[in-house]
Amino acid sequence: MRSTPTQSQLLLFPGAPAPGDAQTAGGQVAAGRPPRRRRLSPAARKAAALDRLAEAAERELAEAWRAGDAMGARAAHERARGARRAAELLRAGPSGVAEVLGGHHEAA
Repeated sequence: MRSTPTQSQLLLFPGAPAPGDAQTAGGQVAAGRPPRRRRLSPAARKAAALDRLAEAAERELAEAWRAGDAMGARAAHERARGARRAAELLRAGPSGVAEVLGGHHEAA
């Protein structure tokens, strides 16, 4: 029996490509066009960099704590906290900084 375009085959494995789908070398189904990545703003890129810096400082904190270096752990903790706070301020933007710093203050 011939298959026609209106007929479809039942897939036994969800996520598996249909028999006629093109595949890439990694086994992924080839799409017509990859989704376009949205460019981040400079503030968002800087906030992401600060998050990475905070994560590195937190790893350093854990290493210093395991090594018994209390002063190094405290310094790493302060760096991580400062980087997280700076990223939070960047994400808040000019209108949200007052709320991040501890309450909304109206200009006189």
